[in-house]
Amino acid sequence: MKKMKPFFYLSTTLLLAISFLVSSCGKGNASSETIQFINGTYAIMTLQNQGDYNLVGGQPKDASTQEGIKEMLQNWWKISDLKSGMAQVAELTSEKGMDSKDFISEVKELGIDKMSKEEFNSQLSKLTDPEHKIHFQLLYDAYKDLGYNAVVGWDLGRANFLLTSFYVADFTDESTALNNSLEVTKRIQKTFKSWDEYNRSYLYGYLYWSNEDPKDQSSKYVQRQGFVTELNKDSKSPFQLKWDTKLEKDWK
Repeated sequence: MKKMKPFFYLSTTLLLAISFLVSSCGKGNASSETIQFINGTYAIMTLQNQGDYNLVGGQPKDASTQEGIKEMLQNWWKISDLKSGMAQVAELTSEKGMDSKDFISEVKELGIDKMSKEEFNSQLSKLTDPEHKIHFQLLYDAYKDLGYNAVVGWDLGRANFLLTSFYVADFTDESTALNNSLEVTKRIQKTFKSWDEYNRSYLYGYLYWSNEDPKDQSSKYVQRQGFVTELNKDSKSPFQLKWDTKLEKDWK
C-alpha cells in the first residue's frame, strides 16, 4: 500500500487548551469575505482541531498555542521554520502537486482514465485483498467524478492550512500568510465550481492518503464528512459564501 504522507495532528492536551481559549474568548472576527473564504478552504481541519473558523489559522495566537502548532509542524511535516515550511507548500502547490501527483500516476498506470464501467467491474472482481479493492474503487470513483483534479483540493487545502499555521506559529506575520493564501485560494476557486466540488476533492484526497474504508462509520473519513455537513448547515460558516465571491487583498 501507499506510504502515508505528512498530515497534521494536535495533541489532546493542546486541543483542550485551545477549546478553553476559544470558548473563553468567544468567536474571532474574520474581517472580510476574502478572509472568510480563505478560512473555509481549511475549515474541515479547523473543526478537526476544535478551532474557530473565524480565526486566521483556526486557532488563537498566543504562547501556548504557538508551541503546540510548532510541535505539530515538526512532528507531522518536518517543518522547523519558514524556509522548510515554504518548501512543503511549494510541493503541495506545484503543477503536479503532492498526493495528486501519485494519484494521477496510479490512474494512468492502471488505465482507469480509459476504463469503461464494465472493464472496471471486471478488474475489481479479480482483486482478493479488501484494501486493494477499496483503493481501486476510490481511484475509479474519484477520477470519474473530478478527473485529474480529484485530489487537488486535498493538496491545496493543506497548503492553506500550513500557510496560516505559519502565522499562528509566529514564523511569519498575518499579512504575509494571507497574501500567500490568497493566491492558493484563487487557484482553488478557479479549479472547482462550488464548495461541494472542492470538498469532494478534499475528501477523496483524504481517503487516498489515509487508505481508510469509507464505509467504516468509525473512520476519520466519516468524521470529516460530518464536519462538511455541519459547516453546510451552519448559517455563519464560510461555506455560505458564494463560490464566485470576489477574492481580493483587503488587509494591510
